[in-house]
Amino acid sequence: MTLRGPKRDELWVTPDTRAATLAPYLDAWRRKVERVGTINYPTVARHLGVKASPVVEVGIAANGVLEKVVIRRTSGYPELDQAALAILKLASPFDPFPPELAHEYRVLRFAYEWQFVDGRVETGGVSVVP
Repeated sequence: MTLRGPKRDELWVTPDTRAATLAPYLDAWRRKVERVGTINYPTVARHLGVKASPVVEVGIAANGVLEKVVIRRTSGYPELDQAALAILKLASPFDPFPPELAHEYRVLRFAYEWQFVDGRVETGGVSVVP
């Protein structure tokens, strides 16, 4: 039996898709974003001195280009939400997908939960898009 419909060329990260090919790519992506975020943390946000965790939906094309970035859950602080978007744009482009992943998918989509704590970026988490 075959399913009819358009071939999906996007991979939406779910708990069962954290395969050996995907996990190292996402870990490298997260480390780059956190490094850029720490360096470029906005002064206005630093002075807020709060703990906030906006969730951003991210779409990365196979060539590493940031295709989509949208706030899915606000931190409650517009300055921090905008900082999250700006940091992702500064950090892009990202590494191209490994060949095995690029062969199967055109876009990788996932949610990233920022951890802004006391004026700096802490380790965040990649998860299923809410």
